[in-house]
Amino acid sequence: MTDTPTTPEEFEEVKRRHGARAALYAVVAGAFCYPEESNVAELTDAAAVESMREAADRLGCGGAAGDLADALGSPDLDAETLADGYNALFGLPGDDGEYPVVPYEATYTVRDDLSAKQRRIATVSGLLDSLDLDRSDAFHDRHDHVAVELEIMQVLAARRAVAEADPDDEGDARTLELAEATVLETHLADFLPGLAHDLGAAVEREDVPDPAADVYVAAADLASELIEHDRARHPEPPETDAGLGGEPA
Repeated sequence: MTDTPTTPEEFEEVKRRHGARAALYAVVAGAFCYPEESNVAELTDAAAVESMREAADRLGCGGAAGDLADALGSPDLDAETLADGYNALFGLPGDDGEYPVVPYEATYTVRDDLSAKQRRIATVSGLLDSLDLDRSDAFHDRHDHVAVELEIMQVLAARRAVAEADPDDEGDARTLELAEATVLETHLADFLPGLAHDLGAAVEREDVPDPAADVYVAAADLASELIEHDRARHPEPPETDAGLGGEPA
């Protein structure tokens, strides 16, 4: 945890730091959504890529963000190429019926225990409800999809940017901080490293276009680095997800 800000300058710096976190979570969440034309246009926009570099430099995540920025700026990358990579990694099962990379948390945290998997998914659904978030009609994946959980962190970081900048909002800021700690420790910390490992192995053996492989590997690396950065600064989470989706599985 960091010291509580007391001066206008300190409050402004805290606001910028959480804004930078929200910006980076937005990028990595977007990178793991299915690459529609509009989504890819937002990810590869030159101004957006430069903003990502600046946000990463503020947090000390410049290396992984630089790799993702370079991948998104490749002249060989377009929506079709990224979609081919997405389908090869996440969208089409192999001959054995298994997907090369499974983008769902419960697959990593509770494995094949069906009842535990259902409870885990319900927990993430509870998180979405507690934050008044709804999935887009175009999003048809389970609630424990990597993009959803990263977007939850984006929303929490953005709300902290507002709450932490207000000296009269200390209670809300603390609630949001504990919510982040819960999502990090209960969900993402046991999930993202495994997904990043599987993804790195899959791009070596699957038919993934190089420009797409570069994007997905860099996005997983940046997400992992961002999660570790945040875990180092957060308090211990509550023993349950009380008020944040119920007790974890």
